[in-house]
Amino acid sequence: MIRIAIIEDNEAYRKSLQSLFGKESDLEVAYADMYCENLLLTIDIIQPDVVIMDINLPGMNGIECVQKLRIKQPDLNIFMLTVFEDMERIFDSIKAGAVGYMLKKDPPDQITDAVRKVYKGESVMNGKIARQVLEFFNKQLKKTVSSYASDFNLSNRENEVLHLLMDGLSYKQIAANCNVTLDTISSHIRSIYSKLNIHSRSELAAKLR
Repeated sequence: MIRIAIIEDNEAYRKSLQSLFGKESDLEVAYADMYCENLLLTIDIIQPDVVIMDINLPGMNGIECVQKLRIKQPDLNIFMLTVFEDMERIFDSIKAGAVGYMLKKDPPDQITDAVRKVYKGESVMNGKIARQVLEFFNKQLKKTVSSYASDFNLSNRENEVLHLLMDGLSYKQIAANCNVTLDTISSHIRSIYSKLNIHSRSELAAKLR
């Protein structure tokens, strides 16, 4: 039986979650409240397997509570269940120690599935949120690549090739994309590797992390 603690200030939604989980033979709501402070006081007694946390709450907010819970129980499985879709709250939640981020509008079966997944040690994320996170990291990577082009005096063509390398294209695909020969691309890549003091694509990926 997976023991669940729910922190949600909307009473109707909190009760709907309790009803939802109560219909599942392997799920049990061990605790439900609207105040983070109360959970922090009783977490060692309750010993839930999974904590479902809202963000906007009376008193302490959910993100701050995740940080404090992580100090008390570093291995606790916590995922956010909220209405917020902005990147700031998503990343603040993940940095605080949440292992997932779901939205209240997600289908009930996805929420019950999320409980089981985090219990097994997996991370969970609403599909739209996951795409936003990936797009954010892709933008950050491109900024890093552009910064390297400037810092290491890469030519415009080398900068173009570097971006295509980081997009995962093969040498042949890069040559076709740039409308040049494979030998020319190989020459550009040797120059890039020399300027960045690396020897392989794996080293390039590691350097740009």
